[in-house]
Parts: sequence; structure tokens; C-alpha cells
Amino acid sequence: MKKRNIVIIAVIITFCLLFAGCTIAVLELYSSSFGRVEELSSNAVASTWYFIWNDIDQIKYPRTEVRFKSGENKLQGFIYGGANSNGLVIISHGLGGTADAYFPMIMYFVDKGWRVFAYNNTGVSGSEGESIRGLTQSVIDLDVALTYVKSSNELNNLPIMLVGHSWGGFAVCAVLNENHNVNAVVSFAGYNTGSEVLKENVMSMVGGIYYLLYPQFWAIEKQLFGDMAKLTAINGINKSGIPVMIVQCSNDDVISPNGSSIYAHRGKITNSNAEIIYREGENATGHEYTFFSKEQKAYIDWAKTSWDAYKTEHNNASIAQWAKEVNYDKAKANELDMNLMERINVLFNNAK
Repeated sequence: MKKRNIVIIAVIITFCLLFAGCTIAVLELYSSSFGRVEELSSNAVASTWYFIWNDIDQIKYPRTEVRFKSGENKLQGFIYGGANSNGLVIISHGLGGTADAYFPMIMYFVDKGWRVFAYNNTGVSGSEGESIRGLTQSVIDLDVALTYVKSSNELNNLPIMLVGHSWGGFAVCAVLNENHNVNAVVSFAGYNTGSEVLKENVMSMVGGIYYLLYPQFWAIEKQLFGDMAKLTAINGINKSGIPVMIVQCSNDDVISPNGSSIYAHRGKITNSNAEIIYREGENATGHEYTFFSKEQKAYIDWAKTSWDAYKTEHNNASIAQWAKEVNYDKAKANELDMNLMERINVLFNNAK
């Protein structure tokens, strides 16, 4: 009997150590994956590839800063095209990026007569927050952004269109579960639910060990996001019944077209107003550049190869010096797929 008790105690201790180890591993993964994201201008490489505020014609595209709360944090947003009355396009940015990374799209919509509201999620750039928290945070922040719009006398009389990329591509569809007054949605490279992305990425690193870690993932997601962690993009699309465009590239190596993407779940879409654009072959531009032209993708691929070679040849290489020497063209590196953007503009105008 005494020996049996020792075995039971040993099993309990082993289980507790295993549970503690798994918890530490999951917390470390969250800490390393979902830290703060600073503004583009603070990163020499990012501010070379993308437009930053100083690159923009600020007379033609003035912006007004606004602040609104998400939980305990104040988020930073910007309103562009303040005199435009066509409608309001709200842009939800991707993971690791900021609102400023979408200047080409912002300028396009302003030129087409739309007012644009682009904001930084929790823990991003000028928004408060020690971290970006996790994969469901984007829908929470969009939910409060829409609540802010509803409370604004300057914005609440405008038809609302949502555009999101990746993290934001999930948000613009999942937020439709929350009964906001939205007219149309475009999701670029969005995923169906955060838990699927976590599973996909963790299994790529540790395989079946993911299933040992699952209880900790579930507990952390529940603690951080409550019932919002259960939201799915597909349910939002189906519940809303509004026009929704899903854009996915076949060569997306971040949100897999055959895994966690909304596109992979397209068979579950019952909304007759949903349409899917699948970019493949020479038109496939990958994850980061889902809405850019194939010429842009070719140019940025050349630029990155050139920059890598330059770093190899020069000690303490400066990307600013490289850009000057090769006459880097930031406009070419940020060229939208205009045919795709025109389709979106028609979709939005028809949905008003």
C-alpha cells in the first residue's frame, strides 16, 4: 500500500511538472510572438520598403488624429479625406504592421471620394499597450473602433466599408458577428479563427506536442479574450448577409490557402453576397502583398535580393545608402493592383 502511494505521488508530481513546463512554454511563445510593434519610421528597413508619413503629400492627403479606448488602452487612429462624403472605409492592419503600412490603399480610397479611418491596434505604434496580446485582439479593437464611429457625429452618417489584411482580414469578417451597421467588407489573406492559426504554426514547430500544449492555449485565450475567442470569420460572413469579398493568394506562406485561411473554409460560406478572388499563377503575390500588382512583387523581390547582396559586400551596410545607389523607387515598391482596387471600389459604391 505504501509503495502504491509513492507511485501515485510520483505520477502526480510528474503531471504537475509537465503541466508547469507546458504553461511556461506557451507563455514564452505568447511573449515572443505578440510583443509591441513600433512605428514604421523607427525601422530603417521597413521605412525604406514602405511609404511613411513624410513621403506623403500632406497637403493633398491631410489627416486628423483621433483617440478611442480599447479596454484600458487608448488607441490611435487617423481620419483621411475629411471633406469626402462617399462613405467611410475603415482599414484594419495586419500583424506586425501598422496603419501607415497601408498608405497606398488609403490614398487610393481618398482619391475615389471616400473618407478613410485607419487606426493602430493595441500595442502598435502610437496606440497604448505593452503588447498586441494575441490573434483575437484585432477583432476586439475593430469592434471598439466601430463603436467610436457610431458615437461620432462627423462619421456616423456615412455608409461603412471594412477592409482588412491578415490579422485585420480576420477582424473585418469576425466583427460581423457583433451586429454593427456595416455595408460591405473586403478581407485580404484573412484567417477563420485565431486558434486555427496557432495550431498551424505551433504544429509546424513541434508537431504533435501541440496537443499537450492545447489546454494552456485554450486557458490563455479564454483569459485574454473571453467569448470573443470563439468568434469565426465564416460565422460573421454568413450572419451578416452583406457583400463580402475574400482575396487569397495561392502562394501565401503565412495564412495557408489550404489551412487556416477563410478561403480554405469557403465551402462553409452560405452568404450569397460573398465572392472569392483567388490569385494564382503569375497573379499570385504572396501574403504581404496580396493587394499589390505583380509588377510590384517583381520589383520588391529584386530590391530585397539586391539589398542582401549589398549587405554581403559592405561592412556596416546602410539601407539608405543602398537605396540611393540603386535609385530605389518607392512608388514601384508600393504599386497596387489597380484592377483589383477598381473592383473593390465598384463593390463599395454598389453597397452604399
